[in-house]
Amino acid sequence: MKVKFLFPIVFLLLAGCAGQRPPEGGPADSVPPEIISVLPAPNTVNYSDNSIIIEFSEYVDRRSVEGAVFISPAVDEKEFDWSGTELEIIFHQELRKNTTYVLTIGTDVTDVRARNRMAKAFTLAFSTGTKIDNGTITGKVFDEKPDGVMIFSYRLNSILADTLNPAVSKPDYLTQTGKNGEFVLPNLAQGTYRLFALRDEYRNLLYDAETDDIGTTDDATVTAKDTLISSVKFTIAKEDTTPPRIVSVTASDNRHLSLQFSEPMDSASLSTAAFSITDTLSRPILNVQQFFATNPQFSSVTLVTEPQRKESLYVLQVNGVKDKNGFLINPTAKMKQFAGSGVNDTIPPKVLSSSFQENSAKIMPEAEIVFQFTDVLQKPITDTSITIQRMKDSAFVPSSVLFRSLNTVVIKPKQKLNIGDQYLLSFTWNGFKDPAGNYYKDSITHAGFSVDDPENFGSIDGVFAGFGGAKNMITAVNLSDKKQTERKTVTNASGKFTFTELPEGKYSLKAFDDVNGNSVHDAGKPFPWKKGERFLFYRDTIRVRARWPVDGVMFNSK
Repeated sequence: MKVKFLFPIVFLLLAGCAGQRPPEGGPADSVPPEIISVLPAPNTVNYSDNSIIIEFSEYVDRRSVEGAVFISPAVDEKEFDWSGTELEIIFHQELRKNTTYVLTIGTDVTDVRARNRMAKAFTLAFSTGTKIDNGTITGKVFDEKPDGVMIFSYRLNSILADTLNPAVSKPDYLTQTGKNGEFVLPNLAQGTYRLFALRDEYRNLLYDAETDDIGTTDDATVTAKDTLISSVKFTIAKEDTTPPRIVSVTASDNRHLSLQFSEPMDSASLSTAAFSITDTLSRPILNVQQFFATNPQFSSVTLVTEPQRKESLYVLQVNGVKDKNGFLINPTAKMKQFAGSGVNDTIPPKVLSSSFQENSAKIMPEAEIVFQFTDVLQKPITDTSITIQRMKDSAFVPSSVLFRSLNTVVIKPKQKLNIGDQYLLSFTWNGFKDPAGNYYKDSITHAGFSVDDPENFGSIDGVFAGFGGAKNMITAVNLSDKKQTERKTVTNASGKFTFTELPEGKYSLKAFDDVNGNSVHDAGKPFPWKKGERFLFYRDTIRVRARWPVDGVMFNSK
């Protein structure tokens, strides 16, 4: 039998509400549902009943509620009984003695009328004993979509930490973040806790690799003297648990192979020795002479080979290469068969990408100009093959041409370019030959560009106190223009950092301890456990204006 009088959390006076429809012509419903009363009362002790009764402020989607109810310690045998806006959760198993239970209703709960979500998770603590556990952990998940992220907490006192795997073990305590990513884990027993933040896509209270975003942080210890652990921070990301594999190999002509990997590769692990090609019939080796990446991620690579035989079947094998997370190529997917091409290499090299686009070609006075080509280039490239000419007086600018890689050249003016002047960059294509000697005959390409004034940009200069390590990375994100690329820099030995040539806008600064030196903030690994790299956001956004340097930014890790 239902109890008719519930413990009031908030008194709502509803007058003249005959139905759930909003008034005609009124504003759209944007009010999130709330829990207005519960039984038992919060922090009840010596609880001996077998149910919890919850009343909502409005009609809610029942399925969303039932999927958002979590009880710690877990009560598996339970049922839900609804009556209007009231829910009774009935336990069909005896509760543990002298135990604090925490009911959590997450932010996935939505109302019926407008699908508004609860603004923050609701928790109710009660005890079957004489006292309520009072440990609390609070924190925040930093993410583009931080609401609804689950916080899993495992008490380590009775288990071996190295064996804990959230993919197979459900949490002892949990909660869910609100709209701003903040969370509270209340009523924890004394002990040490391992914490995970994850986007539980399947709502199974288990971690599903490469489906759920996940993040880790330091273990937290609740004691009688230290009952509050605050300011716990997470970032979350999908964990790469899959070794790379070869997706495709295609012969574009009898000297070139296009190789596609399943993911970005570690460029340091790639070399000509990593690639071997054999004929499937006669087994002779087809030598790989050179290779180059065709995208910045090194997920696509072009191999330059000895001349292939038409329609011969070859096998390409790749050995010892790794992805950016250190996984060796999958041993069952490191070989691929392809048909040799009988088409001669007759296509001259073209520009694949450059450091500026013609429709917005602006560079700084001392900037390099970088061009990546569609093929390996013969060396050397003479200074006369690429020229820079000032348009107002046709004066040539002395420049040097350097190779950054087999298919990438850098043009470096030997003198500072004049601010505001227009320049003409010219390619004489007979100076750009591939290994087969192909080039565009009697052809010249021109590209105009101008020189921007550094005074049109701003700068940020500051000091970061550091995390104690030597690899403190600082990032700057232009919140006013999300199309701008994130800027990164490393602090020097005294913690100083500088960002120059920043477009105007509001910037967010973030520091992280780049432990593995990959220049990427790592969110951590769940099993084997590895804590996420420490990070900190600067307390305010920074307004960057042209001709107005921002100095003296004091960034403290405490």
